[in-house]
Amino acid sequence: MKFKRVRSLEQYNEYCNLYEDLIMKSKTKDSEEIDLLELLIEDYDNRVIEAIGIKEDMTPVELLRYLLEENNLTKAELARELGVSRQLITEILNYKRNISKKMITKLSDRFKMQPIAFSREYELKGERSAA
Repeated sequence: MKFKRVRSLEQYNEYCNLYEDLIMKSKTKDSEEIDLLELLIEDYDNRVIEAIGIKEDMTPVELLRYLLEENNLTKAELARELGVSRQLITEILNYKRNISKKMITKLSDRFKMQPIAFSREYELKGERSAA
């Protein structure tokens, strides 16, 4: 088999790119390679998350706070990079708003993580009033 357990960020990025290419082609003959790459990428994600001390039960908001701190990013800088408002980032970090599917994609691309890391369910604090 040509694939091995991911041992470096370079190899991880290579596998992620290949995975995306195969998904875009969506040929059934590649389904085993797609499944294998998905498992290898997920395994690496889990090992990296463990290594840096992120608990699996960490909410996406806690993860985002951690990543902002680790990357020395402000809410405004992240908002600018993602092309969203600073208010949106603030509302997410204050548990006032859920992370949308579009935002999950932007965050996972920005931080080079699988979307599942940002798509776990979590409870909002307080209800936003319907106007």
